[in-house]
Amino acid sequence: MFGAYWQYQIPLWLIFVLFLIPLLIAMEFGFRIGNRRRRLHPDAEGETRGDITLNGMLTLLALMLAFTYSFCVSRADLRKTAIITEVNAIGTAFLRADLLPEPNRTVVRQRLYEYAKSRYVEPGSITTLEGMEKVVARSQEIQSTIWPATKTAIRQDGEITAPEKALLVSAVNDLLDSHTSRMAVIYDRLPTSVLVLLLLIAGASLGVGAFHSRLNGHEIRWRMTLFACIVASLMYLILDYDVMMRGLIQVDHQSLLLLIREMEATLP
Repeated sequence: MFGAYWQYQIPLWLIFVLFLIPLLIAMEFGFRIGNRRRRLHPDAEGETRGDITLNGMLTLLALMLAFTYSFCVSRADLRKTAIITEVNAIGTAFLRADLLPEPNRTVVRQRLYEYAKSRYVEPGSITTLEGMEKVVARSQEIQSTIWPATKTAIRQDGEITAPEKALLVSAVNDLLDSHTSRMAVIYDRLPTSVLVLLLLIAGASLGVGAFHSRLNGHEIRWRMTLFACIVASLMYLILDYDVMMRGLIQVDHQSLLLLIREMEATLP
């Protein structure tokens, strides 16, 4: 599923380097072209005055960075909301399973507890896409046992009333739906084409800026290098929001961990 998203399959520090190197190459290329143009045409210094190309590129770069950053931050917020929704769904199903008589009560609640544990992932423990896929597959395997256990319980137990059965079935359905919602926001990632376009715009802006500075006889290499590092850092931050499980910015699973501890304390 993530085969086309190369940025999620390599270390984050390497991603920063892959962002920075093209920007520095574009900047150096602009300096060299501008320097050559200045040597061949000494009177070309005023050619860049009034040129709106650089301003337009920088404006476009700012817009692309802002929109891309907003996209990834909003997706991070959706992932947080999805976790809270799932925690509430699991907790509600666990409480309503208490309506069942024994031994089905313990069976269903044990399935829910195991499922909750499978949904918790230790921050930084997943570093590859294969690792994430294994965790998801394990979680789905445990999830597949919840509905059969629930169905068996409500069919065998005559002590539970029809409204109580409806409450339990509704809670289990909400739990299954929350899984779908959480998987949807996890797999909704920033397309690689957006990152490539962002890198092209940033490289073109730095190249044109370096060309203008050398053509006008200015040496601002260190300032443009600093600007390239800032742009690469911002692009790294954007991707860090999107990676979710192995970067500096990670989704908080504390609410799920607290639920698991509460379930442990309740189970015999």
